[in-house]
Amino acid sequence: MRTVLAGVALAFLIVVPVSGQVSGKWPPDSLVNVKVIPKTTPVTQVVGQMRNITGDLGVRCQFCHIGEEGKPLEQFDFPSDQKRTKVVARQMMLMVQEINRRLDSLPDRPSPLLQVTCGTCHRGTSRPVPLFALMLETAQAAGADSAVRAYRALRQRYYGRAAFDFGEPSLNIAAFRLGQAKKFEEAFALLRLNEEYYPASSGMYVFRGNINLTRGDTTAAEAAFREAIRRDSTNNEARGRLRAIGRQP
Repeated sequence: MRTVLAGVALAFLIVVPVSGQVSGKWPPDSLVNVKVIPKTTPVTQVVGQMRNITGDLGVRCQFCHIGEEGKPLEQFDFPSDQKRTKVVARQMMLMVQEINRRLDSLPDRPSPLLQVTCGTCHRGTSRPVPLFALMLETAQAAGADSAVRAYRALRQRYYGRAAFDFGEPSLNIAAFRLGQAKKFEEAFALLRLNEEYYPASSGMYVFRGNINLTRGDTTAAEAAFREAIRRDSTNNEARGRLRAIGRQP
């Protein structure tokens, strides 16, 4: 959304002559092709909004607008609606406005007032997808190795930032859903990867046991549940799983 919105905002900044060519002036003197931002909004204010949006999405102007990275902004065709991302951005901006209107209608709304922005969902990424969903998607489309590489790359780039949740549950959930989809190789690959970062985890072995049950391997499931209990004697979920398969803990 950030990338999309950034493109939308900048699109409103350029003055376009009758010929349809860009004016070659940056910033422009007035707004053109405005469909969401009020046309009377000062250009400098819109430029600031666009900077906020690009920051929220971690993108550059060309994400939504016609132009090349590194080229002067006066060479961009901001008024053009050719890019889908710009069209989507307009809808995202309207959605944000509507959400904030609804927030304003909440009874006994606490102070300070919360306002939704592009960053509320995007948090520095152009595609606001939870990490577990991204790993599931990658593993299903390209296999275990690609998912592992993608996770390592994302962790290296975004760890410590708000973009993705690199806590233990993300890969566990992705692995479990892969197991439900009968993608067992990919599921166990993600669990092995998770164990690199959380080597003492007990809950991870509950997921391993559940995936083995889905695969029909009760022996491996039992071993996993017992390992979960060995790591954490208070893991009642693992104990319950053992009782459910007739293997008392």
